[in-house]
Amino acid sequence: MGAGLSREMSETGQVLSGRKIVVDVITGGPVHGGSVSGAKKSLSKHRHVVNAFGVEDRPRPSNIPLVSFSEADIKGIVFPHDDPLVLILAINGSLIKRVLVYGVIGFNGSTVKPEGSILLQVHIGEGAAARDVMTEFLVEDVPPAYNAIVGRPMIHGVQAVVSLYHMTTIYIANTGFPERVRGSQTMARECYVTALKQPC
Repeated sequence: MGAGLSREMSETGQVLSGRKIVVDVITGGPVHGGSVSGAKKSLSKHRHVVNAFGVEDRPRPSNIPLVSFSEADIKGIVFPHDDPLVLILAINGSLIKRVLVYGVIGFNGSTVKPEGSILLQVHIGEGAAARDVMTEFLVEDVPPAYNAIVGRPMIHGVQAVVSLYHMTTIYIANTGFPERVRGSQTMARECYVTALKQPC
């Protein structure tokens, strides 16, 4: 999508009224949040805490219900496949297509310098099955196959379990019960074709 929204939102935190909503490319922010420059330092600090005190001494999250995947989750999926999980998510009130989940690579495989970061609300699911979480994104000015990438910070934020094989994410809704959202295999393959057309 075109450029423009991220700079305005970085300054105001809101989409200015009367203007067309345009979504810049955004990617899941640094582990544990914080600035890009502080991400490595933050990770080292957490490693030290785990090594020094052990996991038994660390606060534990609330109990998570048992989650499992079944044959129903693969209904409609064409096999064999090695497609990524691509969703449509509501980010800051706008429906964003081509959102790559659990990305472990950049948008186009190259090294990029983020232009900044922004904290946005991510809404997954609908109605009683919805879950809201604030997620920090890095803003990158690159021609991508995906409009956004969400990784560990958001996945952990919604207490999600991701199955690429089932192309499904099970997360804990605002109600405290597990819910699921399915990816689009068609959209995932469209993104792959787009990525192949990008210059290296």
